[in-house]
Amino acid sequence: MRAPAMSFSSSFSSFQLPVSAKHGEKQPLTAVSPRSQWGCGGATNDHRLKKNGCRCNCDKGGTAGCGGHGLGSILTREMFEEMLPYRNDARCPAAGYYTYEAFEAAAKSFPAFATTGDDATRKREVAAFFGQTSHETAGERGWNAPGGPYAWGYCFNKEIKPKSDYCDRTNQQFPCVPGQKYYGRGPIQLTWNYNYGQFGASIGQQKQLLENPDLLLTDATLSFQSALWFWMTPQWMKPSCHDVIVGAWMPSARDEAAGRVPGYGLVTNIINGGQCGRGQNAAGEDRIGFYKRYCDMFGVGYGDYLDCYNQNSFKKVFVDDMSIKLKSI
Repeated sequence: MRAPAMSFSSSFSSFQLPVSAKHGEKQPLTAVSPRSQWGCGGATNDHRLKKNGCRCNCDKGGTAGCGGHGLGSILTREMFEEMLPYRNDARCPAAGYYTYEAFEAAAKSFPAFATTGDDATRKREVAAFFGQTSHETAGERGWNAPGGPYAWGYCFNKEIKPKSDYCDRTNQQFPCVPGQKYYGRGPIQLTWNYNYGQFGASIGQQKQLLENPDLLLTDATLSFQSALWFWMTPQWMKPSCHDVIVGAWMPSARDEAAGRVPGYGLVTNIINGGQCGRGQNAAGEDRIGFYKRYCDMFGVGYGDYLDCYNQNSFKKVFVDDMSIKLKSI
């Protein structure tokens, strides 16, 4: 989710926390497919599944899904602490909020997460999820923080100084509640009323989240669920981040013409297409930096196509389609 600039100063030498980024591009709302949340895959039509590209691979001692979740065998408490060593630092506005227990509880609702494919694929998905969400909750690169910029993920749980209330008043399916603001919250900085509404509907709390989006600031498990929901759920013309990172998505001819190819870069395009198609940029490098750090910790390769610098955003597909339709009228 896209974010405005923000800084957080302290008495520590040269320590500055800039943006809590968010993927709040205004996108047309369409029905979502729940299949990717509950099983392996969920891509259809242009998002074609690779043959034999999706299978659940879970440990017998797991906690949920596929006969055993198996996530705990990849992301242990010790690894979680090593990945996010400063999240509880007093200089982080969200200190004390994000816990391993909350993430583990949230993941039980999405049994395909980190259980699809071989061991390297599963680890790469965890690295990709935390790479993107660490960027969303830490800020852009270039700040002189202890341990380096990629050690400061999960410092924020809400957007600082939002530019608007992020209410799409044309959306009647998930209408805004007067007085509420739908700015970025949680690990993936969920933004816009239609995203709060869709996520809420998926867990039977649509009314509650539209009326009180701050629930994502008071319930860490719910907050992680919102991020995993966005990660696992295809929306509009986009595949899910999950399908892309596990190799279950194949680009259509239109995708290939737009430079959209499978890889971590396409995940960035799904989350914040506004950072794509404009050459190398600091936000993109920051997302990649977090991802590489976590892949290195898990001992897995990065895969191909890490950036989206030469990819058209999915938003452009909508604009082009509308232009064609208007010309045909």
